[in-house]
Amino acid sequence: MCDPKIISMVAKIVDDFYIRKKSKFLRSFDERLTVVNEELCKKFDDKKSEELLNQMKEEFEKILPDIPYIGGQKSPLTLVLVKCMSDLAIFRTLEKEGFSFREIGEFHYNYVMTALKLRKEALEKAGRDPSEYPFDPVYRDYQKKLTEDTQMNLYPDDWVMDFIESKGEGDTFEWGWDITECGVQKAYKKLGDEKYLPFICLGDYYEAEGLGFGFSRTQALGFGAPLCTHRFVKNYKTPRAWPPDDLKEFNAESFQDK
Repeated sequence: MCDPKIISMVAKIVDDFYIRKKSKFLRSFDERLTVVNEELCKKFDDKKSEELLNQMKEEFEKILPDIPYIGGQKSPLTLVLVKCMSDLAIFRTLEKEGFSFREIGEFHYNYVMTALKLRKEALEKAGRDPSEYPFDPVYRDYQKKLTEDTQMNLYPDDWVMDFIESKGEGDTFEWGWDITECGVQKAYKKLGDEKYLPFICLGDYYEAEGLGFGFSRTQALGFGAPLCTHRFVKNYKTPRAWPPDDLKEFNAESFQDK
């Protein structure tokens, strides 16, 4: 039987983690908004762009307390979840401004690719090859351990993943994940914003395109499939994923195209 003190301690962390780390997450969001602002300035004047940026910040502050706790600083997936929730603040703001669903998706693609260009330059400056990082044995082993941790089901709002290794028998990939439960999907669904999940799923393609490594997937939770089949593939050119209609995982019924 669980110690009541432990239960109480966990509950306290769940309740106030994102509030205590609010300033840190807002600073990170401000950095992300620098590339968002570049896209806004292509469509609006400086005054209007600043107005929208402030609305995005306000929206993210509203969302922060509602982000599910999945382990806090002990889980690297926390930062992934927070980043995706900051994207939600941007999506909501653009929708209120009158952007169509596809216009929001294209806007997301553009600012993510700008951010990836900066990340690629930073990696190259540090002497690293961005196109090789998923195939680094140290990185792969780290991800394998993280995947095993998700199978402990410590937090109901966390990811659940299986680590998939190439068996070398005609497999074209090096390794990957089968994701049966997604923390972002759960959070978006709780907030009534699951319609935006395809944009987050497509971000995996954007990262591969931007950094130059091979990535493929035939199914995605965001497009109504029962799992996501991530695969990292050497010597493969990842297809451009925006617009997404020609991707194998694309499902028009799960893509709110207004």
